[in-house]
Amino acid sequence: MLSLADAILQEDDQTVNQLIYYGEELNQIDEYGFTPLIEAAIANNLKLSKLLLEHGANPNLPDATGGSALHWAAENNNIELCQLLLKHGANPNSYNFAGQPVLVMPMLRGQKKLRHVLVQAGADPIFSQDYINVKLLGHLYELIGTTNIVDNKNQFVEVDFEGFYLEVTIGLIADSLTQFQNHFAARQLRRYSGLARLIVEVMRNASQLIKYQQYQVDTSKYKTQINSLLQHEPLLIPVGYEGHAITFIHYGDIWVKCDRREDSRLYDNIMFYQVKHPKRLSNEFFKKIIYTKQTSQFINEEIDQFLGLVPLTELKVDSQISGNCSWANVEATIPILFFLILMQMNKNDQAIAYYKTLALNFFHRWREWNKDRTLNFCIQSYEEGDAIRKACKAEILATILFQRCDSHHLADRKRIETILSVLVKSPYEYLLKNYLRVFFYESRTEAGQRFAAMLREYEYLP
Repeated sequence: MLSLADAILQEDDQTVNQLIYYGEELNQIDEYGFTPLIEAAIANNLKLSKLLLEHGANPNLPDATGGSALHWAAENNNIELCQLLLKHGANPNSYNFAGQPVLVMPMLRGQKKLRHVLVQAGADPIFSQDYINVKLLGHLYELIGTTNIVDNKNQFVEVDFEGFYLEVTIGLIADSLTQFQNHFAARQLRRYSGLARLIVEVMRNASQLIKYQQYQVDTSKYKTQINSLLQHEPLLIPVGYEGHAITFIHYGDIWVKCDRREDSRLYDNIMFYQVKHPKRLSNEFFKKIIYTKQTSQFINEEIDQFLGLVPLTELKVDSQISGNCSWANVEATIPILFFLILMQMNKNDQAIAYYKTLALNFFHRWREWNKDRTLNFCIQSYEEGDAIRKACKAEILATILFQRCDSHHLADRKRIETILSVLVKSPYEYLLKNYLRVFFYESRTEAGQRFAAMLREYEYLP
């Protein structure tokens, strides 16, 4: 006979009923690391979920990653299943071992109906927004380590600055680029507004493609829609493999691979290739890359041979500092696309260096604006928060100051002044003193000496 887990996954109602009748334990982790109820939620099976709940399944027991059945129901945007779980006492503010609340994905995906259901049941939007903001600040400032946010009960929840979803990263960066174009900070770049809009359209197209990666989606049923999306050029191709996320760009007979991971730091560039076998750039090839599980060997070696890639030129974009590959390899598509589109509009070999400069200038201007915007939002939420939430925001500000602010960089000087104006003579000034004690007075690390020198320059230290 099938195990309960396999019977649920195979949606074998008869076997599930038999196992329940004979007293199968419903509130234990199975051979796959899930509870039976979570298996039913993963299978998106409302009928079996109801059966398990009626026989005493606990809706709040976590799986091996700390996620609940409600996490999985929300992942599948199954509103009816979410309502059923909530009716049986599921915690709308539950979070997994990564500190991610249930409400996060519905907020990021813009699933308004699901968001409404969860909020009506008591899900705290501030808790989820704080999680999202930690990830944004962590990626924009390339922060390392963890910080704390607070849940709806004012309990600390630890969140890692690194790691995010490729799916939502594309949409967040596209939204940011759109807002940048409408902001006065970009007024000197208005002549490139049409080009920026095209880059946003390319990203939106990629966002639609990656939605079909969701494990419940049968891509064969969406062949027409996917093939239509794959006809767009330039084509941004988001790829995840072996815990890593990168992007490819296809434009005519040009192929670009964007991988800024740390072990590529010796090169600090993104390579552009000419495709010697352009007929192999088919929809089936693209779908294989996006929707089929791939190996490092296929991505990094076999594609090169299959397409007959010949190096053409390169664009110098710094490698990622922290483990934020999804963000690093999506944001870098901005200067890549900028350069490619300019080259296609005016094919002039003498202008290549000039176009690269324009592309990188636009990219850096957007990135600095985005960092300032997100930092200002953090400070605003600090000012509006209660004491415990202020402490969490202050911890993030101190981390940015210590890890990523350099008084020799013009863009950082205002950030340093702003952060110090918040922390100095506040109840959270101890954060500055802790960094000095651990990394300067006790250890004399390079980072600590740089931090102490910066604080002296701003007259915090004698």
